[in-house]
Parts: sequence; C-alpha cells; structure tokens
Amino acid sequence: METKYKTIARVFPVKTRHTPIDQHSYVGLPDTWTQTYTEIHISVTFTWHLPLIPALKKAWSKYGKVIIGGPATGESKGEFVNGMYLKKGNIMTSRGCPNNCPHCLVKKREGDLHELPIVPGREILDNNFLACSKTHKENVFRMLSRQREVEFNGGLENCRVTDYDINLFRSVRIYKLWLAYDMPEDLKPLKKAVAKLRKYFSRSTLRCFVLIGYGNDTIQKAESRLVEAWNIGVVPFAMLYLPPTREKKIYPKEWYDLRQTWTIYQKLHGHILRLHGGDKKCLL
Repeated sequence: METKYKTIARVFPVKTRHTPIDQHSYVGLPDTWTQTYTEIHISVTFTWHLPLIPALKKAWSKYGKVIIGGPATGESKGEFVNGMYLKKGNIMTSRGCPNNCPHCLVKKREGDLHELPIVPGREILDNNFLACSKTHKENVFRMLSRQREVEFNGGLENCRVTDYDINLFRSVRIYKLWLAYDMPEDLKPLKKAVAKLRKYFSRSTLRCFVLIGYGNDTIQKAESRLVEAWNIGVVPFAMLYLPPTREKKIYPKEWYDLRQTWTIYQKLHGHILRLHGGDKKCLL
C-alpha cells in the first residue's frame, strides 16, 4: 500500500474517533496535494451520509477508480483488514449476529455470526462477541493479554454474560466494557449481568448503550430507563434511534437535549446528583 500509484485510498464522508489516520485515509473532498490512486474506496457507515456520496464520487473520480461500499450500502461482509476502514487497533474478530432484533440491521447486512482471523488490537467492535465460540474467545484474549486499555465497544449481550466470560475479562487490562439496554425487556438480564460484573469492575469501567426514541418511546420512558441503568451500577450512554433511511429522522428538540445530557460524561454527575437530591452515594 506504500507505492505511489499502486495504493488504495480510503475516503470517509465525516471523521469519527474510529477513522484511520494514515496518509492514504481522507475525510471529505480531495485537496491540492492529493495523489493518483489505483483504487479509491469511499466507505459509508451511516445511511444518512449517502446523499453526500455523489459529490464525493465526482470529485474523487479524477484521482482513480472509485468504489463505494461500507455498512450503509449493505456491503459489510468481507474480511477485516486491520487499519483499512477502522483506525489501527480498532478491530473486529467476528461479523454478523445470531439474533434478529427488529431495531437492528446487523443480521440483515452481515448474516449469522461468523468468526474472523484475529489481528492485534485493543478495541473490540464485534456486534456480538459473547456469541462466539469458546475457542475463538480464548484466542482473542490471548492476543488481548499483550494489549493495554482493552475496550469491548460493540455492546455485550447481557444474557450471554457468564462467569466464564467474566474470568476472561479479568485476565486482561480492561478499560471499558459496554453493555446494551435496547428494549424494556432487557432490564432483567442487564441487572443480572451487572450484579456479576460489579464484583470486579467499577461503574466507570462498565458503560451501557441505552436505545431511546424507538417505536412508541417517550421522553419520560427513555429517561426512566437511563436512570434505571445508572441505578443498576453502569454509566448509561443514550443512543437516539435512527431508522435505516437515507436521511436522519428529525426529533423534537427535547430528544436531542436528553441525548446530550446522557452522553457527556463530565456533565452527567451533576444531573444524577440533582435526580437523587444531592446524595453523593448515588455516584458510587
């Protein structure tokens, strides 16, 4: 990938913390110093970025053959190449999922769970890592034993958290474990999983994606679930539901305010203290 005119450029509509940062990774339009490439891969993660693609394709076609792909296009079944479409160290060891949740597109896009070759990295982005085989998990943790600040950022499925898995987590240097609270019926397995995990990990380590705005959800119901997640012993992170369309769903302002309150960690403590009448024990 380092020889001029024989490299592959990767282009991303917007920058995120997972965007690669090497010299052949670009965000948005080309600049004056852009070189010619054999291929230019425009990677689209979110469907609401699809309207940006025609302009990107037109601009980049002057610099090489343009290929459009990524999860938003439905093309996300290939092998994982470390550092290609995700920043190096942010890895996937499996794709797909055995579940078929109505609010999630993983099964439709990637099919059933299938394990991938393991490459070095510290942030695991698998959609359902705990559904992998024991052999695969053990091989992943063997690799993770050489990493620092290990993070499972894909949203661990609560009902699959076992003592066996917890022992694996304890065997490496965990920075964050992300659970998921997508539907009201997830509350009971979330409580069970957190009760086991809190024996070994603090609240600051245990994070939880909480889906809000899906179906007949209301502001009151959504905040109630977020508070429930906090009271269980995790740090909730509000994920505002966005349907699989080419444009973002427009919510009333209070939904965005709620999301902001429950996504900025530095401001969350003050909000929690107000909800609990200033009792600092609620922060433990």
